Amino acid sequence: MVLISTHTPRVGSKQYPVDNSGFEDEVDLAKKILDGLFADKRTFALLYEPDDEEAKKWKTSDLAIYQANPVAVDNAEMFDTLKKLRALAVLYENKRENFLCKHLNIKYKGLGVEGYVDVMKVRECRRDKDTKFWNGKQVYIGIDLSQTEDNTAVAMVCYHEGKIYANVMGFLPEGNVERKTNKENVNYPQYIKNGYCIACGEEVIDYLAVENYVLGLEKEYGVEIVQLGYDPYNALSSVRKFETAENAIECVMIKQHSSVLHPATKLLKERILKKEFYYDENPLLEINFSNARCTEDTNLNKYVNKKRSAGKVDMVAALINAVYLLNENELLSEEMDWAAQ
Repeated sequence: MVLISTHTPRVGSKQYPVDNSGFEDEVDLAKKILDGLFADKRTFALLYEPDDEEAKKWKTSDLAIYQANPVAVDNAEMFDTLKKLRALAVLYENKRENFLCKHLNIKYKGLGVEGYVDVMKVRECRRDKDTKFWNGKQVYIGIDLSQTEDNTAVAMVCYHEGKIYANVMGFLPEGNVERKTNKENVNYPQYIKNGYCIACGEEVIDYLAVENYVLGLEKEYGVEIVQLGYDPYNALSSVRKFETAENAIECVMIKQHSSVLHPATKLLKERILKKEFYYDENPLLEINFSNARCTEDTNLNKYVNKKRSAGKVDMVAALINAVYLLNENELLSEEMDWAAQ
């Protein structure tokens, strides 16, 4: 059951199995409002759907039925009917989509997709921006360069006293700020004003602004850049500039494949859940985490799938690239030293 009401009332009763349903945007926006990622006091929403863990166990989980159908808690007849429908959905593929979408609010086509990490858990790792903290730190940089009008991101991470610290900056085309604000329901003008992202270029990102930002990190924060990790797509020209600059940076190509990204994706999530990860305050990064969706390959390697995500995830992608380098250079070697001892 899903109910959303705004100044123009809109009510929906179930999930849809299609990817381009207009109601999907309404539900996603309502979730962002409930999570405090978007401000709108004129929206009222009741969203009933199973938690991620219960959704995975839909074949046997009675709790999943209760979470998606709270009326069934005190209605034994309805609950019994839903259990019978569930049994049929387990047995027959052709009945599965109807049951999952209509009665459990689970998009059947998306069963292989799950949220990356609860944004509320992410927020517990937020800290005030502290430029002095970074002084003297050895850092790893991850970049996710965009295509055409998409967003771009630069992430900087370090390992300090057993914890991972991060600072992430977003970039977007200055000429598209208004359009992107309306389309994505993200308050870009305010985030630009507060220094959470940088507007540059007109209809497309000005790569020179991104390059200057990266090359200026050592001076601005007093850090030593050990390596920079990048997705080769759209990045080769910028990489050449990084490698030939006066303060040259060693650049490492990171293959954007599940088998390569899985360890860093898993590590980042685990550190967030254990509160061994901290990031300089940036609500745009929180929105990216809220948008991020993971899929598994045939070997059960998980990775953030940009195409299946609910919005922009460039800041999370850049962060994972940076964590990949940190893991390869420091954490894995630390584990090997411990094993040798």
